[in-house]
Amino acid sequence: MERIDPMVTAAMGRRAFLRRAGVAGLALGAAPALLSACGDDDDDASGDFGTLNLQLNWITNAEFAGTYVAVEEGYYEANGFSEVNVVPGGPDVAVEPAVVAGNSKMAYTISESMSGAVAEGAGLKVIGAGFQNNPFGVMSMADAPIMSPEEMIGKTIGVQAVNDALWFALLEINGISEDEVNRVPAGFDPAPFVNGEVDGWFSFVTNEPNILRAEGIDVVDFSLSDFGFELYQQLIITTEEVLENEPEFLVAALKAEIQGWQATIADPELGLRYTQDIYGADLGLNPDASLAEINDQIDRMMTTETTDEFGIYYMTEEDIAANVATLENIGLPIDPSVYTTEILDEIYADGIDLL
Repeated sequence: MERIDPMVTAAMGRRAFLRRAGVAGLALGAAPALLSACGDDDDDASGDFGTLNLQLNWITNAEFAGTYVAVEEGYYEANGFSEVNVVPGGPDVAVEPAVVAGNSKMAYTISESMSGAVAEGAGLKVIGAGFQNNPFGVMSMADAPIMSPEEMIGKTIGVQAVNDALWFALLEINGISEDEVNRVPAGFDPAPFVNGEVDGWFSFVTNEPNILRAEGIDVVDFSLSDFGFELYQQLIITTEEVLENEPEFLVAALKAEIQGWQATIADPELGLRYTQDIYGADLGLNPDASLAEINDQIDRMMTTETTDEFGIYYMTEEDIAANVATLENIGLPIDPSVYTTEILDEIYADGIDLL
């Protein structure tokens, strides 16, 4: 078996970056150079919001297909924005410091880095959760499937060191002792898994499995969220100051973002087109893997009974409490007041179908 393409390895290295993003460097109060070049979001009057710098927490792959649709199909323009800068993330970009510094009034991040930044004094607010279910899971070969935590017992699983907190929490939640599973320290290139050196691989179930499937490798997976591990990802964050002083700005921006995702849910090929032809055109993305990732995000991460009732990105008190409990379990305690639905409540005041 050939070594996995370097672009695949880069995509899989996201966890190392995201785990430290927003914590390292926060005390310096300096935004990354990439973001500094973009300038601050304009402070125009309500209904004429000027430019939005929307900071992503990773490269412009299929993970943000709905964002691209929102921009290219004119949803942001219809909500009062003259321009949207979709700012890619990457190994040298820390999202939380960029938001605190005012470079982006709204940004995507993950629960772990958000909680770590808040613990270090960042005045952040979570105003929505794109991934209602946690995208981490364990991948295995279809001819030797591992479909639950219990089925990992006696097996060898490759786990990245930066994901140890999630891994050990999964074991604890499911009553499995550490010595019952042979955890092998791993990098982000899944070549050891593909070559049969391990039985399973800790990964994003929306990403790595679909990349390998597109290469003709028959894999299966189970998601942590199916086995008691509740932790939002793809959080939309802002600052306490912006939430207090510019709620109309946030309502307009998040409404446009949701409209883009609702359009993508209705037509995933639309999101694929903008991913492949514009935003991810230089990334060497496999279109089959990209479309599978979009569909998996929609079906497995974004749409749930909660979103069917309250709308995508919504966070109920019960679900927030479960997320807070999980963060405490992995050593990142946070106050539930960091999460707020006031922007979403305004957006969905007349119904959850925004199209």
